[in-house]
Amino acid sequence: METQVNQNPGSKKRPIIIGLAIIALLAIGATAYAMFIDLSPRELYLKSEMNTFKTLNESVNDNFKDALSLQEKQAKEAYKSEARVSVDMDTEKLGAGGMEAAMIGSILKSSELKFTTQHDPKKEEGQVNMALTVNDADLVKADFYQNNKETALNVPAAYDKRVYFPNAKFGDVMRKFDPAYVGMEKLENFFKAYDGYITSEEERDDLFKEYAKVYADSIKEDNVKLKENVDFKGEKLRQLTVTLSEKETKDLIVNFLKKIESDDKLLDAMAEQASLSGGLPTGTMAPTPGAMSKEETKKELKNSLKEAQKAVKENASFPEGMKQVVLIDSDENVVKRDLKLSAAANGGEVIPMNYASESWTKDDVTNSSWTLNAGPEGQTVLADVKMQSEPKGKGMKRDIKAKFESAENGSTQGIGFHVKGEGTSEKSNWTAELVPAGDMPAQIPQATLEIEHKGDQNLDKDFANHDYKVRLISKDPSLGDLNVGLNIKTKTTFGKKLKFPELAEGKSVNLAEMSDAEMMGLMSEIQRNLQQFMGENASFMQGL
Repeated sequence: METQVNQNPGSKKRPIIIGLAIIALLAIGATAYAMFIDLSPRELYLKSEMNTFKTLNESVNDNFKDALSLQEKQAKEAYKSEARVSVDMDTEKLGAGGMEAAMIGSILKSSELKFTTQHDPKKEEGQVNMALTVNDADLVKADFYQNNKETALNVPAAYDKRVYFPNAKFGDVMRKFDPAYVGMEKLENFFKAYDGYITSEEERDDLFKEYAKVYADSIKEDNVKLKENVDFKGEKLRQLTVTLSEKETKDLIVNFLKKIESDDKLLDAMAEQASLSGGLPTGTMAPTPGAMSKEETKKELKNSLKEAQKAVKENASFPEGMKQVVLIDSDENVVKRDLKLSAAANGGEVIPMNYASESWTKDDVTNSSWTLNAGPEGQTVLADVKMQSEPKGKGMKRDIKAKFESAENGSTQGIGFHVKGEGTSEKSNWTAELVPAGDMPAQIPQATLEIEHKGDQNLDKDFANHDYKVRLISKDPSLGDLNVGLNIKTKTTFGKKLKFPELAEGKSVNLAEMSDAEMMGLMSEIQRNLQQFMGENASFMQGL
């Protein structure tokens, strides 16, 4: 588990400094892919990091096996998924809020949202249907369809035909609605992007090995020192101290940035995701207004990575380098880690960052913790997470406590949460609530979130059914006497032939080929239809 914190203590340079420091911290999570016979301190350290990663990976796979397996199958095989979302609430309590509250409650209780998704990853084609039902009758329906060539939308209440356009002419279509439009000229395929970058456990392992080698190549024999028989929880463990100079720390960060720059598969996935929203986020990598295709976004990413490498080499400093101390058990797994790193930009204020973690087991109970502390004295941010896990029947029982605090001018503000629960992939129950943190805790409502999950999944037989019940319970004065829940039922099937809409003439309208006059006629018809729909469903709209 990794914790990331971004904080601006007051200097414009600090986000850059902390960002570079976090890259260095993340680098420590990577390890060498190799097996050793006669282990030097360096080899012992790298092997212990590799073992620790494998143990963590196995734990994640065990805990999220069904979700990961379903995701991998969906990325490779055509499927149909149905989801139904309904509200479960005590409408009698809403009566205290007046007639309007009671009407809203009644409408919500009798309403349901239905989503049906069809996706063929091999053809990179998909469709999403949505319907809002009231008293088991469809009130509003809509569907979205897309492949690598075209995008289509159908909202019967607004227009009785499906409208579509070639993805390559998205910009032209937008200017028909708004002549001043500047933005994407080509619309990327959402369903293709959904397939993601890493789709299987093997691919994730291969990716890890690639980045692990970058880290291993940056650690030399004289960087690692071994000390035997160090006390920890009543046991004698081996201690490994890894020390990097300022230059070695810079080289490590630059090597990772170079690796990302050369990883075309990763950059393609990042560019595709970014292009769906018009380009990169605002900030140093923000594009100028206008078209930001996948290709242009990828080029911008590469340029930004080159600039980051230059900034690290020329402007960043790590006065004390980086020092990490790890304790390893008899199985050569890391049970305790302490890492210290300080960074500055252009000779500015030095920002220290400390990261510590533990994971040890006694009497079948595993205690884990992760703490990240960053910022100069008096202006620090803290993220602290503690988890206790133990076997319970065929499943696991967990208790997680976390807090996030920021200190400035002698006072500490913060917020925390407490999550606990138990269960298996077939059935589990969890509760979560916010808790105060710091000497000036944030104002938080006294409320409890309850989550119940039931799963019935057999991918060998091509089905996965999952039901969730999410309930918010509160007697807090700011929220009132509240007891409201969501029921979410999902059903996914594979192996059946999918049927997608045909964009045939007479049943569909190509927006890219419409004249200005035809477009104005279309907009007028949509406006009339919407006004008629609003009039026919006035009581429902007023209730909302």
